[in-house]
Amino acid sequence: MTNATMSAPFGEGDFRVGRVLSQSTTVFQRNFLALFLIGAIAYLPIQAGLVWLATLRQGGATSIGAIPPAQLGLFAFLFVLVTIVFSMLSQAVILHVAFQNMRNRPASMVEAFKVGLRRFFPLLLLAIVVGLVAILVMLGLGVVAGVTVAISGGTTASTIATVLASIGVVILGLTALAILYAMWFVAVAACVVDRRWPFSALGRSAQLTKGYRWRIFGLILLLFIVSMIVSIVIELLLTPLGNMIVSFAGSLAWSAIWGAFYAIVVAVSYHDLCVAKEGMDIEQIASVFD
Repeated sequence: MTNATMSAPFGEGDFRVGRVLSQSTTVFQRNFLALFLIGAIAYLPIQAGLVWLATLRQGGATSIGAIPPAQLGLFAFLFVLVTIVFSMLSQAVILHVAFQNMRNRPASMVEAFKVGLRRFFPLLLLAIVVGLVAILVMLGLGVVAGVTVAISGGTTASTIATVLASIGVVILGLTALAILYAMWFVAVAACVVDRRWPFSALGRSAQLTKGYRWRIFGLILLLFIVSMIVSIVIELLLTPLGNMIVSFAGSLAWSAIWGAFYAIVVAVSYHDLCVAKEGMDIEQIASVFD
């Protein structure tokens, strides 16, 4: 893939899911080892925490009950914090590697980590803002469902209202989150590449994805389905072995591969959206890294 191929301008409406996946695969193959190591480092503490929780579940309620609630709460907080920190940092690093590759330039891991560290705080705030919005959406729908149940009256009607309200909350919640996810799909790239702060990055992503959100939703859905299928296959293959180390290694390897590939998809999507909507080329987009 030449630089001209990557950045040749094309008209409105030419953001294509197949092209994004093809380019992402090419970039991933070119930098597999480096990207795999970045992903493995990012997901190592996350997978270790999940293994610890799985060990507690195998021990039953007695094992979990033996841990003071304060310690469990602290662990949950630290687990979420570490997940966000490592995920955001790895995405920034991988975005830099992906854009340098699309420019046909060597990607220095040292420089990539410097980029990640420089944009870490804005990315952390971005993750917090998006998480809070998702929580508020679900809480708002929960309040609506609760009010519906409260005003229904009557035992039978109340039961029916509860079921319908629960179904409605799930459907509306998933729909709202899907719309926001598609709208903000390239917010991380906008934060890193355009050096924007959270709300500006979200606005930039909303502007770029406008008119393409159904395609982006299809891309997200396809990635989710593939991820679920592969995860299930890995679990079915490794669980019968009864070896926690093998299961841990398998889960970590897949998380590293998938996390890196997903970050590349975001980078390529951002590139293609900028070209399609604004006629920019790869050098204009990635000049911030020079």
